[in-house]
Amino acid sequence: MSAISQLKPWNCIQNKFHRLSIRRKIVCGYGVALGIAVFGTMLGLVIGDRYFQQAREKMILADQEGGLLSDLQGVLLEIHSHQHEIISILGHKQALQQEDAELFTHAAEAKTVLNQLREFSRTHSRQDLQALLNQHDDTIKVYFQRLIEINGQIITLSLQPQGQTAAQKLLIDFSKSSEVKQLIEFSHELTDLVKTVRERQEEADTAQNQAAMMQAQIIIASILLSVAIASFLAAYTSIIITRPINKLTAIAQQVTQQANFDLQAPVTTTDEIGSLTNSFNQLIQQVKQLLLEQQAQAQTQLIQSEKMSSLGRMLAGVAHEINNPINFISGNLVHAKTYIDDLLTLLQTYQNEVPSPPPAVETVAEEIDLEFLLEDLPKLINSMMVGAERTKEIVRGLKDFSRLDDGELQQVELHSCIDSTLLILNTRLKKGINVVRKYGEIPTIPGYKGLLYQVFMNLLSNAIDALEEKAANNPEFQPEITIITERCQDNTVRVRITDNGVGISPENQRKIFETFFTTKPRGIGTGLGLAITYQIVVEKHRGKITCKSELNHNTEFAIALPIFQP
Repeated sequence: MSAISQLKPWNCIQNKFHRLSIRRKIVCGYGVALGIAVFGTMLGLVIGDRYFQQAREKMILADQEGGLLSDLQGVLLEIHSHQHEIISILGHKQALQQEDAELFTHAAEAKTVLNQLREFSRTHSRQDLQALLNQHDDTIKVYFQRLIEINGQIITLSLQPQGQTAAQKLLIDFSKSSEVKQLIEFSHELTDLVKTVRERQEEADTAQNQAAMMQAQIIIASILLSVAIASFLAAYTSIIITRPINKLTAIAQQVTQQANFDLQAPVTTTDEIGSLTNSFNQLIQQVKQLLLEQQAQAQTQLIQSEKMSSLGRMLAGVAHEINNPINFISGNLVHAKTYIDDLLTLLQTYQNEVPSPPPAVETVAEEIDLEFLLEDLPKLINSMMVGAERTKEIVRGLKDFSRLDDGELQQVELHSCIDSTLLILNTRLKKGINVVRKYGEIPTIPGYKGLLYQVFMNLLSNAIDALEEKAANNPEFQPEITIITERCQDNTVRVRITDNGVGISPENQRKIFETFFTTKPRGIGTGLGLAITYQIVVEKHRGKITCKSELNHNTEFAIALPIFQP
């Protein structure tokens, strides 16, 4: 249970770290490492400086104490040596007075140093020093008092006759007194205390060195720890960055090799790699959708092509079936006209030769209205011949339109294609649509005749649809289609088909050549006509097709086809 509770904070930190961006992960990792290095260095400096200052304070105190003790030893030594020096100058008043003055000076210095030591021991709690001073305080006072008294007696005796012997005896007795012995004992104990103070100085110096070493060790340890953490974070960061990238790369390769667009890369982070993975998954889905649309488009185009092929074969069969009786009728009409002309000539000759025909003949002539028959029969024959010729033209147009291209270029007469298409659409054009042809001098072009028929059929059918839509809403509208052909200086032939129908909105003009896009109601428009037209013109014939339209005013489709194909 405790192990699980210990893992929870680490898991929380790990989850939070995973949610960071890559830049923040790197900054966080190096920030932690640098922070530890800076914190460790500062901590080492603070701790080392603290111990160093403590050791330095001990050193300073030890130096002060040792200095005061050394000064006291020196003064006591000067006072102690005064006894030996005074013996050598007995009888010399001036020298004795000078030595006495020096004695008083040394005694004052000793008292000053003693007072400083007492103050130092109280301030800094030097128990051993304070005990020593308290123990020998009376001894020192008595010694100085006795020394000054004896010194005054010696000066008085040395000035008297035969007083030098008494003075020497007084000094010898004083040197053997208990006061001097106690002072000597104090000096020995003072020497021992000086040794103790020197040991304290050495300890303080060692503590200073240890503080400096501790400071260096803490700084080095913090630097090593920061380097270790930085290395760990760098390795960990590289793992959490490269692992999802490797997974993403593996999924991408699998999608590429297997063409399996149902695969999805796992999203394990919310950083840039996670965003990249999400975008990659969306891209796979979009590619899958595009492939489905392309398959549907290919299927629809295949069906459309099959329909056109079937329609072409059907039209070819119909044209062939119609063409045979029309040729029979057309061929026999020539002979029928000849025969009728002969009969009319015979009848005219009979009328001329027999001015008064029998009553029965006159009766029959009146019943059949012979005069009208003679006048109308040639017209009837002529109209039949015109009708037969018109039917032959329609059949010829059907045959041209239904011609299946064998994949080879041929020279195409565009005017003939346009006229044949108009002929096929004549039934729809008879509904009051005026067609204006402005044909220019254009050469034949290399192309696929059947495909070009399909282009003009799509464009003219769309124009008729736009005109019929506008005419349905405006009875006074006069629909018109204008077809202009011309040769351009860039060795192209341009065909412009303009109608004054409903027009195309600007937002739809950018999409009219897209597959499956249509503005017609569902079930009427397939969205393939202009897309196939664009393919035929641009891809098959290396031409150009553009559209200009003004809503509720007009629409113009311009086709530019090269005169020479590379």
